[in-house]
Amino acid sequence: MSVIAEIEAIRLLIARTASLLDDEDFESWVALFADDGTYEMSAYSTEIRRWMTWQLSDKSTLASMLGDVKEHVRDQAKRRHVMGFPQVEVDGAVATATAAFSLFRTSPEGQTSLYMVGSYEDRLVKSGDTWWYREHKVIIDTRMLDMFTHVPV
Repeated sequence: MSVIAEIEAIRLLIARTASLLDDEDFESWVALFADDGTYEMSAYSTEIRRWMTWQLSDKSTLASMLGDVKEHVRDQAKRRHVMGFPQVEVDGAVATATAAFSLFRTSPEGQTSLYMVGSYEDRLVKSGDTWWYREHKVIIDTRMLDMFTHVPV
């Protein structure tokens, strides 16, 4: 496959990632990770002048956590990602990608508001014909959230 085709495959993976989260198809979302893949959500605190890791989970922890998330008391709003154009660099069977995102939240009453802004900083690995997340890192610009969520963003 050409480098251009590899880049396009990774861009489609990133788009699929957002769509699966919007649809709350958590099982399919977790399946996008390599067996040793991790998910991290971090933000920089200007008050303490250092990075804060809000979540760091491996694939099996994500699967366990999200397996019964619909049974938990949680925010019932519909979430929708709006993605920036991913910047991708491929080096053989490894790649890096960065994509900005905005996450909107629509309440059950129909009111929509901007919930979060940030970026994905990903490390990917190719096995066979498929790209997988080795590290899916969410860098959050928004630190003051209307409602915290334990569902990945």
